[in-house]
Amino acid sequence: MNIVKAGDDIFFTMTMAEILEKQGYLEDALMIYKILSNGSPDDEALAGRITRLKGLAEKGRGRKTGA
Repeated sequence: MNIVKAGDDIFFTMTMAEILEKQGYLEDALMIYKILSNGSPDDEALAGRITRLKGLAEKGRGRKTGA
């Protein structure tokens, strides 16, 4: 179960995505990174994080269960 949904009434920040990523909520972090990239399409560091997390998510469905 993802803890973050696109329609949630919360602020999406790089810090939030980094914390989620460190806690193992890779799919949630990926979603936030994607939302942030919409506002910064030329941010290569952000694009790199998205690419890296996509690969991890595809390998192990990088998502914690529970929460």
